[in-house]
Amino acid sequence: MSHRRWSLAALVLAPLLALGACDQIGAVLDRVRGAQADGPGPASFSDVPLDARALAGAVQPQDQIAALLAPEPVLIAPGQILIGARVEQELAESASEMGLASNFVRSLRAQGAEALEQLPENMIEEVRARAEAEASEAARIAARDVLGRLGVEGEVNVRPGGVVTVNLAGAGASPTSLRYAQQSGEAAAAAPASIEWNDADRCPRIVTQGQLENDIALATRCAIQRLQASRQFEYAEPNYIADPGFTLPPRRDTPRPPQTNPQQPTTPTTPAPTQAPARVGGPPNDPLFALQWNYRPRGAGEGQSAGGAGFLSFWEAAQIGSRQVRVAVLDTGLDLTHPDVTASGNVAAGVDMIANPERGGDSDGVDADAQDSGDRCGAATEDSYHGTHVAGTIGAAATNDRVGVAGGAWNVTIIPVRVLGRCGGELADIVSGIRWAAGIAPALNAGGQQIVNRNPADIINMSLTIQAPCPASMQSAIDAAVARNVIVVAAAGNKANQARLYAPANCNNVIVVGAADARGGVAFYSNFGPEVDLLAPGGDVFSDADGDGRPDGILSTRATASGCYDPLNQNSADRCYYSFLQGTSMAAPHVSAALALLASQSGLRGRALEDALFTRAVGAHPAEFGQIECARSRNAIPISTGAAACARPSGRGALNLELAARTIAPASP
Repeated sequence: MSHRRWSLAALVLAPLLALGACDQIGAVLDRVRGAQADGPGPASFSDVPLDARALAGAVQPQDQIAALLAPEPVLIAPGQILIGARVEQELAESASEMGLASNFVRSLRAQGAEALEQLPENMIEEVRARAEAEASEAARIAARDVLGRLGVEGEVNVRPGGVVTVNLAGAGASPTSLRYAQQSGEAAAAAPASIEWNDADRCPRIVTQGQLENDIALATRCAIQRLQASRQFEYAEPNYIADPGFTLPPRRDTPRPPQTNPQQPTTPTTPAPTQAPARVGGPPNDPLFALQWNYRPRGAGEGQSAGGAGFLSFWEAAQIGSRQVRVAVLDTGLDLTHPDVTASGNVAAGVDMIANPERGGDSDGVDADAQDSGDRCGAATEDSYHGTHVAGTIGAAATNDRVGVAGGAWNVTIIPVRVLGRCGGELADIVSGIRWAAGIAPALNAGGQQIVNRNPADIINMSLTIQAPCPASMQSAIDAAVARNVIVVAAAGNKANQARLYAPANCNNVIVVGAADARGGVAFYSNFGPEVDLLAPGGDVFSDADGDGRPDGILSTRATASGCYDPLNQNSADRCYYSFLQGTSMAAPHVSAALALLASQSGLRGRALEDALFTRAVGAHPAEFGQIECARSRNAIPISTGAAACARPSGRGALNLELAARTIAPASP
């Protein structure tokens, strides 16, 4: 992935540009904390240690928007191909070999996997496991045969879940003609190799062995076409590289504002793990909750926000979640050392699904360590800790603990699944991550030992994008998860473009989330179109609609040493653990958190829970819904000739949990 890409568009955490005056900060706190004045919350920021309140983020210059929205190349891992084994075809044969009744075998041949519902659950798993093993082995043998006839060598490996991977890069190819998105020197060590990909390119009818050996892009293209033409596999496709969908500014040393009362933390102050919130419902006592406009009721009155999603109203109905509800976060992992996470009881065992140690950046492959060890792409960038930010919004951060920020669900079980690493994540790892999160297939570490998910997810959050038609491997994994009553929530993407161009937003059986800003409108960067189901707060770090001197981004858990300051007195700080970010990546976890709250309140799961979200917690379209200022828009059409507003259709409405709160009976005192 190019160095240029990570240095042009600074979304967040640039050096401090302008801070609001102390009276502005106080006014914000007073408005939001009004109902909390007599409660257990701190009277001021000074009641908590610096590391429990310091944050990062400044309003970004408008001239960076164009670079942020500029088109980018589609990237793939060089020489890597995903093949789908014909598991469904193998089910009947496996059942017959296991001695199951002939009439059941006939049902399998006629109805496919649906007939498995006739069996006890343990028998279903046994039949499917045997079918996957036999179909995968057949696919492995067939793939080696096709590659042999093409004259290309490659490593062919079987992954759990019926996915077979081919790696041509280890076959001695010398990719001298490739345009690698990779830097030299130190940057190269942090930037795994990738190549640009165009699905329209075809393999020549006549291709020489020398061409294949010296151009791995050509070898990949020709191998995929031959594998597809053999008709022996469910699919054959490149190993696309996914993107969390935004960039961070380059790392650089810059002057900080003068300190009038320096307070420099050395190590984070970690409170004792909280067994349960000190109280139920209402505003939490987390000191930075005052800056989380995204959780406020929607409106223009005191304690409200035009772009709020109504979480506070739901909490006030004493519905703060349940640890019986499990949300898997497929992302960069989770910073388990974060002071607001180590104190939380909301995190279950996760997994690192990144097979390539170079991309993983942690010197190993697949293992049970889901630590967010970063995704830096080149020497001049810093780690985004994107997954930690996303998980914090859902509920990985301890809430109502007088530290940092609040999460959308105070009680929930977060399962971190690390699939994004250095310069993005590979499709093969994401597909395996979906299947692991849903409890469909285990992970396999380098030694061949299984890592089983003991907490299968009810909800999967995918704040990532691939600019490609929905890959067949991804759709198959999503369908398998949904068949297990799992809801998949996906970010729409951040290129102000049609969502249909980006996976998983263009896949079936997903809830697609676009981003709204603090003013309640469509965020300027949000992808749009009929694929988008609803909007949720995604923020806008290029705007300061409320004039408090801070960006209108989403504030959540993310450690950094860039642009940190103390909101109490505007002093700079060496390090902080909370940051403003923007994106549909930030919008999707609001929907996942809302689903978790509704599931805990109603007991619903799967399709019934999804229906409850749209019938109870999505507001109807206002007249201006799906419109945006043309001056800040790409790929949108003015609503009328010469109009300043442009149309950008974005789903059925906006997330609003206040609507759902109205239907909840008051809790017993």
